[in-house]
Amino acid sequence: MSNGKTICTVCSYIYDESLGEPRQNLAPAVRFEALPEKWRCPECGSNKDMFQPCSCVSLSIYEQTCVPHAKTKQAVTALTRGFTKETSVGEILAKYPGYACLFEQSGIDYCCGGKATLAEACQRKGLDVDAFIKKLDLASSENVNGEQDWTRASLKDLTEHLLVAYHDPLRLELSRIQALTEKVAQTHGRRHPEMIEVEELFARFKEEQELHMQKEELILFPSICAVESKKGRYTGCGNGLEQPIAMMTKEHDEASADLCRMRHLTNSFTPPADACNTFKALLYSLAQLESDMHQHVHKENNILFPRALHLFNAVTNESQSTAEAV
Repeated sequence: MSNGKTICTVCSYIYDESLGEPRQNLAPAVRFEALPEKWRCPECGSNKDMFQPCSCVSLSIYEQTCVPHAKTKQAVTALTRGFTKETSVGEILAKYPGYACLFEQSGIDYCCGGKATLAEACQRKGLDVDAFIKKLDLASSENVNGEQDWTRASLKDLTEHLLVAYHDPLRLELSRIQALTEKVAQTHGRRHPEMIEVEELFARFKEEQELHMQKEELILFPSICAVESKKGRYTGCGNGLEQPIAMMTKEHDEASADLCRMRHLTNSFTPPADACNTFKALLYSLAQLESDMHQHVHKENNILFPRALHLFNAVTNESQSTAEAV
């Protein structure tokens, strides 16, 4: 589930495996995990423990940061003309997924908090919205990694993408990470009691996510595809899509709160001085899980659900008009 980019939580430098690090004679394709323990951030000197996965899934790879090459600056600047301070964060990320990295660097929630306007999101974080827009102007959102524009794809293709790219890998990760939480809690729980709470919290999180995905796969997603194909409006969703979508959105919020709690308990997934490799692997995995969940929930909350509701309302209105005409 990794995208090959890892961000320094101290200075926001991004190690991109597709680029390597020329300043340290690191060739492209060198994985972050393969870097020696003595490796240090080339910008601030922080060690590997201060890095965590980055969600810049579609960022252009011109330099070691999210800043594009000078010759692309004019083209990139034009991208921000499609939105204003009042545009929702989710709408911006739906159109330009490459901005995810910048939003995460600034601590702006773009998945469950995607309905907030850019101005509101910046205000909550004490950021100058105009300065943040200028930062967006410097960021490239070209889909060099082949990320499809899911605002234009069919809903059937989008739901299949969610299953393959997120649901299937998540099931595997939940089991793997749960085993790590149990081992770390048993071995380090006495000196780090917070890890006992992490174990208990993750066990509940795993159970809830597995049930959540099952409801989407057996009920909501088939209903959405049925509406799109016009072969049937519902597949176990009662009288519409509004209620099941509202329920899934609520469960997304609860999952986000659980991940935030785990981040808080682990000091932003930072290994303590006495952490063993299993402890470090657990914290890195939790950080990666949170990063992947941001992308996953964003695509559902801010792309799939609004498009499905819009289509459902359009089909309903069309049916009513036809019935009245008859």
